[in-house]
Amino acid sequence: MAPEELAKPIKRMPERAYQLFPSTFLKVKVDGLDSSYFEWLGAGVYSPERRGGSMHGRVFFLKELRYGFEEERFVLRVDGFPESIAELEDTEFRVVIGVKEEMAVVVRTDRGRVKEFSVEKGNVCLLNPKELVEVAYQRHLEVAVNRDVLELKGMARFTVGVALWHGGLPIDVLPAEGFFDVQLGEEHSAWPVDS
Repeated sequence: MAPEELAKPIKRMPERAYQLFPSTFLKVKVDGLDSSYFEWLGAGVYSPERRGGSMHGRVFFLKELRYGFEEERFVLRVDGFPESIAELEDTEFRVVIGVKEEMAVVVRTDRGRVKEFSVEKGNVCLLNPKELVEVAYQRHLEVAVNRDVLELKGMARFTVGVALWHGGLPIDVLPAEGFFDVQLGEEHSAWPVDS
């Protein structure tokens, strides 16, 4: 397996993206489907301009991210370009959350279904990941991370980035520059800053 650092850009200009911040707390059923119109309404959105990439020989797999907070979970949805992802077998999504001790939710998929997933914190693979994180993948990837495992004490924000791996190498990253900031505090429709 190639090292995680391969998915981190050396230095890139920030990509042009539509960004909307969360406007309300969410209630998500983690099933990888559009369970209801209201499920992700009020979520934060990170949607880069990814037109014209194929003109330059670049194929994009990841389309946009949606994210937000429930009472006790941070939730994230990764939408891909179905026509690109459908052709891939044996892929791996790596959702990296930059808190005091970086955490990665590694979701291995095959033919559009979750094969297995693990939670890595620091350099350790945590036991019983299903008690800490819920994952589903059908139309899109949905991940819910329990608040306790994030250890946000004293933090006003954390970072999130998603990489898609295939054949042991990263093939797409959102955002292109690696990570985007997620603000805490009630004014951001997020958990309060815990000092």
